[in-house]
Amino acid sequence: MQMKYCAYSYLDESSSLCDYEVATDKLASLTALCAHYVKVIDSDDFQLLTSMIYHANGSIRGNCAITQEDMQQLERLYEKYYVEMKCFVLPGGSLQACWLHTLRTETKVVIRCLNAVKQEGIPVNPILWDFMNFLSNIIFMMCLYENQQADTEEIVFESKSYACTKS
Repeated sequence: MQMKYCAYSYLDESSSLCDYEVATDKLASLTALCAHYVKVIDSDDFQLLTSMIYHANGSIRGNCAITQEDMQQLERLYEKYYVEMKCFVLPGGSLQACWLHTLRTETKVVIRCLNAVKQEGIPVNPILWDFMNFLSNIIFMMCLYENQQADTEEIVFESKSYACTKS
């Protein structure tokens, strides 16, 4: 195939590794989209996350580029946007929070891709699991923060499967 026709050189692989790389590319693109729509979150924070996601993208096929320093930066973001919650809430609220909830769920898709890669016997650095899971949690905090700043009340999900104590 000629290079000018090639969207990504690994698309014809049967391995889930390419799926992981495509999913992280989508995640980075959605993060940039959120940066456009979500104004209460610092654009520099979105840019940082987008760069980190692209570093995670190549961290299986190439050298792992996610470090403990990156995890510390995530910790700072978590603390910056932390909003206390006691129960599971429905995704929703402001339009911006809905974009962030979409971003959060795409992070879980990446985590499932990591699992598929691991199941195929391809080594996955444990820090990638921590990074993606923590990223999902941070984005959830951003959802809550966005709704809080927009003075939009969260709707508690009353699960029939799991108990929630509202104390």
